Parts: sequence; structure tokens; C-alpha cells
Amino acid sequence: MAQLEFVVSLIVLAILGIFDSGYLIKKRVKKQPLSCPINGGCEKVVESRWNAIFFIKNDVLGLFYYILILFLALYLFFASDRFLFLTQIFSGISLLFSLVLVFIQAKIIREYCFYCLISALINLLIFVNVFVL
Repeated sequence: MAQLEFVVSLIVLAILGIFDSGYLIKKRVKKQPLSCPINGGCEKVVESRWNAIFFIKNDVLGLFYYILILFLALYLFFASDRFLFLTQIFSGISLLFSLVLVFIQAKIIREYCFYCLISALINLLIFVNVFVL
């Protein structure tokens, strides 16, 4: 079994990601404005053409990713390290995707979404976490 404290932190990070993505989805579905604590750029970012891949919104992709990480972390906790490599692959892909999206925010949109940056930070922490296991 993987080291307990790292698996628990992976579970906590996945839950934080679920809340972050869930908040974005809730606001989008209810057509409510985001309360963005940094310079109000959230709306411009989440309404940009970069907010979907293959017609799937990034917040939905994020939610599925965090749920997947949560299940993989629970499996690591209760069963074995058998899916550790798969967790590392998914976290690496997600980190690369997050870095591309942060680059797009910085260089193309020139606005930042607080919740998107939180998601990118969570993805970085998940990535670091799964390689410490």
C-alpha cells in the first residue's frame, strides 16, 4: 500500500478539485456571474472560446478528472499500488493541460480566472504528490 499521508493528501486535493469544478459548473448552469476575487477576469476566461475541448467544457473535464483521481486514490488507500502508474499518467496529462490553459490566460486572453488558477495549482500538487508516493 502507498504511504498513507500521501494518499490522504491526494484524496483531499481531489475533493478540493471537485468543489472548485463543481462551483464553476453550478454558476454556469444557473447563468450566475462568478465572484472573482482577482481583478474580475473570471467571466472573460470562462466565456472564452478556450473553455471547451471537443465541445466539452473545461469545468466538466476537470470534474471528471478529479472524480477519477479520487477513485484512484481510494483504490491506492484500500487495495494496492497497482494503479499508481495510471494515476501518474493522468496527473501528468492534466498538469500539461493546466499549464497550456494558464499560458492562454496570460498571453492570449490577458485575464486570469481565480478558480482556473486554483485548479491548476491543485493539478500541480496532485502531480507532485503522485510522484512522491
